[in-house]
Formats: sequence, structure tokens, C-alpha cells
Amino acid sequence: MPTYKCIVWGVGLDYDLYLNAVKHQERLGNIEIVGVTSNQSIYSRVDGYRFIPKEELKSIDFDLLIIASLGSFNAIRQDAIGRGIDARKLVSIKLFALPELDLDKYLAIKNGNLTIFSNNCWGGITYNRLGMEFLSPFINMFVNTADYLKIMSAPRHYLGCEPTLTKYLYESELKREYPVCRLDDTELYFNHYATLEDAVTKWNSRKAKINWDNLFVMMFTENFEDASRFIELPYENKVCFVPFETTETALLTIDYARIGEMEKVPFWAIVNGLASGMYKYYDMLDLLQGSRNRNRI
Repeated sequence: MPTYKCIVWGVGLDYDLYLNAVKHQERLGNIEIVGVTSNQSIYSRVDGYRFIPKEELKSIDFDLLIIASLGSFNAIRQDAIGRGIDARKLVSIKLFALPELDLDKYLAIKNGNLTIFSNNCWGGITYNRLGMEFLSPFINMFVNTADYLKIMSAPRHYLGCEPTLTKYLYESELKREYPVCRLDDTELYFNHYATLEDAVTKWNSRKAKINWDNLFVMMFTENFEDASRFIELPYENKVCFVPFETTETALLTIDYARIGEMEKVPFWAIVNGLASGMYKYYDMLDLLQGSRNRNRI
């Protein structure tokens, strides 16, 4: 793996939180921090690193710009792009918290503009944990299994339809209603959106970003017949999480889902917990690149 020359943008609380993880990659020889910058030009050096005024960034030779402010990530990203910095060089500092981080794998996924289709929040959680842009409309929502399989069998048709409101349902955890929309003969449950306008606006804006040449299709189910239908979907890079034993390469058995205290955890919660890092099973980067190996436990 090459040594990536990096500039860190931001020296506040998030910088402090992730600094040791960044320094670990530096000690491994995977990265070299050539300087730091921020909106505060009061420093000459920070933690032994040269401080670089933002105005001088274009004159510095570097491979990656590490954005070290999670709350201001989008603002810094736009500022950097506005200064002529290639968007492919921009990464979030939180990626350095990934166990056994392989920067080559990460950058291949990020700069390949991977679109993740998922039938629940797994895709959005995965994008968020990797600090990557949402290139899929299936974010902060869910689709029941039968409808999801329909959509995935003819995605260009269904995603070419406009969602139309059918009803509102009450979300007990959030203590509010959310919109349910019709998409041809299927339904979309926008359970993390308070209004129809917000749900449809986000759906359409993210739909426009789909990279049809680089898809990862995810599903989870506890039903063998539904899993069998998923296997038949015509996608090269796909995975369906299941709680039962199988030898099918498109299925990934979470074999502790029915053991001990995990028997009390809904399977969907285990699946989402795998994406967030709450539960361990797979290496996220390997999974997105096609590996179905159990390599985290």
C-alpha cells in the first residue's frame, strides 16, 4: 500500500477524538501528515504538524484531505471543492476508527461511487459509518420484503415512478407520524421523515445520484423462500443476511442470531447493529467488495 500524503482540515474536538487513530496509521507508514489547516489561522504548528493557511492548500502536494469536523463536514467539503480540490481526495476523519482499516480498499469503494440498495436502514448506516455520500434513495426508510424483491427485479422501472402518498403511520419510538408512499404496486415506508415533502425530495435527489454501473444490493430476511428469491436477482455484488445455515454465496448466515441474549434481539436490529459496529461479524470493506467471509469473530 502506498503512503498517502495527507492534510487534516479541522483541529477541534473531532480532531482530538480521532487523532490517535490517525497517528496509528501514520506509525504504520500508511499515511504521512504534511500539515493541518482550519478556519482559525492562529497557529503555526499543531501537535508537531505544520499549520497551512487554507489559501495555500492548492500549492501543497497531497493525496488526501482529511475533514476533521463531523458537524461541518459538508460545509468544509464544499469549501474545499470551491478551492479547486478534487472531491476524490476528501475523506472523513471517522473512517480512521474502522478496525483494521485498509485505505486502498476504502478509497476504491469511495471513489468507485458505490450505490447501496437495501430494504432497511442498513445502507444509510453503512454510508454514514464510512463517511461517504448517500448515492442511493433507500436511506432512512424501509420496504417490506415482498415489495423490495419486486423493486429489485425491475429497479429502473420502479425508480422511474413517482412516489405518491397513501397514508401516514404512527412511529412509537419517535412519537410522530410518517408518510407511506406508493411506488407503482409497491409501498415505501419513510419512517425517519416527518413530512411527505421532505421524504419525496430526498428520495428524488438521491435517486439522481445512483451509479448503475456499481451496485451493491443488500437484503435481510428470516424466510427461506424470500432468501431463495433474492438469490435469483441478477446482481453480481449482493448479500442477504439470514439467521439460518446455508451454503449459498449470496447469503450470509449470522449464526449467533439465535444464541443466548441475542435471541431477544429482533433480527433487523442485529442487521443494523452490524452496520453501525454494535455487533461484530464481517469486515465492512471486504463485504462491499464481494467477500462473504466471517472475519470479525
